[in-house]
Parts: sequence; C-alpha cells; structure tokens
Amino acid sequence: MKTTITSFYKSFYGFKFFRHFRRPPNFQVKGFKIQFIVQNPKQLYLHVHKNSGIHPCLIHVYNHGLLGNLKRNYSNQLMVYDRAFFDFDIDNEEAHQIKKQLQNLGNHSLNDREKLQTELKEKLRNLIINERIAEPAINEAKDFAKRFKESFGREAILFFSGCKGAHAYLFFKPTDLVDINRALSYFADKIKTAYNYKTLDLSVNKDAKSRLSRVPYSKHQYTDLTVILFQVDDSYDEIMDKSLSPGIDPFTREDHLTDFNLHLSEIDRIEEYNDKVRKEVKKFTILRSGSRGKVKDHRLFFKSILGEPERKYPDKEYVMYKCPFPGHSDNKPSFRVHKTGYCCYGCGKKGNYFQFIKDYNNWSNEQVKAHLKSKISKNSFGGINV
Repeated sequence: MKTTITSFYKSFYGFKFFRHFRRPPNFQVKGFKIQFIVQNPKQLYLHVHKNSGIHPCLIHVYNHGLLGNLKRNYSNQLMVYDRAFFDFDIDNEEAHQIKKQLQNLGNHSLNDREKLQTELKEKLRNLIINERIAEPAINEAKDFAKRFKESFGREAILFFSGCKGAHAYLFFKPTDLVDINRALSYFADKIKTAYNYKTLDLSVNKDAKSRLSRVPYSKHQYTDLTVILFQVDDSYDEIMDKSLSPGIDPFTREDHLTDFNLHLSEIDRIEEYNDKVRKEVKKFTILRSGSRGKVKDHRLFFKSILGEPERKYPDKEYVMYKCPFPGHSDNKPSFRVHKTGYCCYGCGKKGNYFQFIKDYNNWSNEQVKAHLKSKISKNSFGGINV
C-alpha cells in the first residue's frame, strides 16, 4: 500500500495533537498570519501544501497536550515528551551570503527582482548538490545514528534539511522529565564534545521544549529541495536525488521506540542535583576573589551563612549581627562585620572568613583548607557515560 504524506504525518506526529505550525516570511505585511494551531495530520498537510517552497514550514517538536498550553493559558501540563530533535548544520560563508541576499530581496515581496532571486537559488542549490557543502553535516548525523543504535538498539531517524544540513529524531516512550531542556542540553553537549561533532547546533537542545523543526516532506523556500528521510547507507548523491524527486517513505513509530527515556531520566536526576551544587558553589565563589581564594566582601560571606543582619547602616561600611559563637549570649548585636573581616565587641573574637570557619568549628588550618577545597570540587560531580 502506497504511503501518503498524511499517513506519514499520522505515524510521525500522531492521530491528534496540539502543535503550532509556523510560516515566517521575510517580508512584513499587515494582516499576514504567521502562526496556526494544528491538531491533526490533515490540518498539517493543508498548511504544508499551501506554503511549501514559498515560506518555511515549521512545527513544534512536542505535542503540547492541551490547547491551553499553546495559548499559554496553562502551565506545561500534559506536554508529551516522546522524542528528541537534533540539528546538524554546516557553516558555509558563501551559502550564508546567498541566503542573506535572498532574505533582503524577500523583505520587499516574494517576487522582487525575480530573476535575481532565481539565480541566487540556483547558485545555492549548486553549492548543496554539486559542491556537496552539506556532506559534513549529513555524515555527522549518520555517525550519530550509528552510535545511538549501538547504545539503544535502533538508529535515529534522519532527514535531509533541504539546505545545508540534516535533522535527527530519537523516539522513546513518553517521559515525565522534570526538565527536558536540561537533560537534552547536557546530552547534546557531551556527544558534541566526545565525538567532535562540529555541525551539531547545541542551541536547539537548550530550548528543546519550545523548539520548532522543519516539517518532513516540505520544500525549503530557498532551494526547492525537499526535506526527505534518508538511511545511514544512502550516499550523498542518493540523498540529493531523493530530495529532487521525493517519494513518501513508510514510517511506523513503534519500530523506532527505544528506552532512551530512561537515560534522559537519569541525566535529569543527576543534573538536578548538579544544579543545586552549582548554585551553592556560585553563592560561595561569588564571595571569593582571584586565585588566592580570598573573600571579596565579608558582609556577603556572613549574609550567606547568618542571613540578614540585625542592623544595617547604609551610610557606613559595616553591619551588625548577634554573635554566632557558642558560649556567648548576645542579646544586643555586638558582632560587627565589615568588608575585610569581623570583630565581636562582646567576646573579643576577630579575624577573616578563614579564622571564623576555624574558630567556629574548632578546626585546624588543614581542616579549613580541605573544607574550602571540597566546596569547589563538588562542582565537578555528575559525569554520565553518553
């Protein structure tokens, strides 16, 4: 049975969903609607059919679960996290300049200097098809798919972007991650570093929750090349031929499901802890200055430990606390903290942050140094093998 574009969207996005379709033009025309709500494959197909090759055809990666989520009436309740999207894109200056020229021409109208637009589009297509500028991005996407299969049993789903790169999707069982942006951002950063993926765009995964991607089987507005599905074994020329004369490939989501959601959940759990550690370290290191590790302002240091001062003097450079040392009953604030240290008028203790930690805990110098060192070293906790 022949696969239709609607049946492909049904398998890829679901029978019913809540996503935005977006068609951002270069020009600004009053009353031109850029964004539409799509709730089923037929609605998506109609928008793609109308805009493909004319405007970018973009759609939310994630099903927002509720209409109110799209309209921002509710929080992100019931958002469906069932896939991860990765963008591999080559940085080519000549292609960048051509796109910039086309964007400038399109600022006026779609048909402004139509002959020049046609020439520029053909030049861009030549860079992609004949000079193969997208090949590094496509090859890195293929390598990513292979490595993913080694770890999770199935390859990523790969699409040629219609211009300078490739898209990869990973499908998994829906997960209730605390923060999918955090987990995917961590994962993408690690694989980019580990495998030296120069074309992987990390910004895509930092805001994964709100990201839009190009709709499969739509045409790129600057190249007329179609966003098509390709396999790891497809050659570059085969991918270009498919993009020029596209057919709809069959797709069944169940055949591509993995337990990658468990891996993301583990990343999220550790990164949630790391975030807490980083906040504590940041709060502490803000107080330190330079490589000598000295406290920059003791008023901030003691505020991080003792909270708000009992008394503040806006016109003076010190604040007052009740003395925190054991054995000193201080009903009236007598513990004075200034920028470079402290002194107590009641018990007579004085010094800097190092002396305070030492005296308060009854520690040796070595114990204080070990304590301060541990405050910083905790920041490196949480490595995950990707």
